[in-house]
Amino acid sequence: MLAIMKSIYDMMGRYTYPMLREDAPIEHVERFFQKMDRNHDGVVTIDEFLETCQKDENIMKSMQLFENVI
Repeated sequence: MLAIMKSIYDMMGRYTYPMLREDAPIEHVERFFQKMDRNHDGVVTIDEFLETCQKDENIMKSMQLFENVI
């Protein structure tokens, strides 16, 4: 997940002002996993992942963007 987030930040980060901090991708991934780890056991199961994705409006909108591309 961190490698994916770093790639996204590398692509988009140079177009932001002010420039993003170097540790921004790590913080983003940590917040993402905290949000998905519903029972706070330090593990994100496939059920937790799916439940979070289905209930999060921003994630659902992002997924719809991919639907139009594919």
